[in-house]
Amino acid sequence: MPLLSFIVLAQIALPSPSGYINDFAGVLDLASVSHMEAVIAEVRAKSRGEIAVVTLPDLGNRAASDVALQIGRQWGVGAKGAAGDPAKNLGVVVLLVPLKNHRRGTGQVFIATGRGAEGFLPDARVGRIRDAMTPYLAREDYGAGLTLGVDLIAQAFAREFGFTLTGAPAPPPPDETGQVPLPVGLVIAGVVFLILVTRGRILWWIVALA
Repeated sequence: MPLLSFIVLAQIALPSPSGYINDFAGVLDLASVSHMEAVIAEVRAKSRGEIAVVTLPDLGNRAASDVALQIGRQWGVGAKGAAGDPAKNLGVVVLLVPLKNHRRGTGQVFIATGRGAEGFLPDARVGRIRDAMTPYLAREDYGAGLTLGVDLIAQAFAREFGFTLTGAPAPPPPDETGQVPLPVGLVIAGVVFLILVTRGRILWWIVALA
């Protein structure tokens, strides 16, 4: 990724990018950053694809989609490669603007894909990934939300290029509704709890539905 002295996006001036995680809003914890860096490095090593994560405190009057696309172009995320090279434009930018003063509806997240990634990260899949991130972002757990997003994007790279992610445990993919499935153990624990508190009455209801 080229390091630029500064980048001006209309009303937005950004300092030079430092690697692939650029927390200009100052909302990420070190553990989340380390996790994402490891996953992104593995994706780059095994597919030559690039994932950039950027947080900004404000976008002025610019749309998140415009800023994310401009970051991808200006920073050259995934742009390396000659014509016909499958790694050309194989980049993804994840842009986050945190909530302002903890007010609902003021935050934004956008995932921009380069042309080389559009085939295996179409709009529908990107939308499901974003939906899976939203519950974490809504409660301002930005590290967890972005980590989940990066992991799911990395899974898409792994499926497309036929490699296994070894740097970090992979999360469950979002289902068709965009939600991350609950762990089986949690579901079983919930059923046992209901049986206990209803003194077994719910067991007859479950058996009747089976």
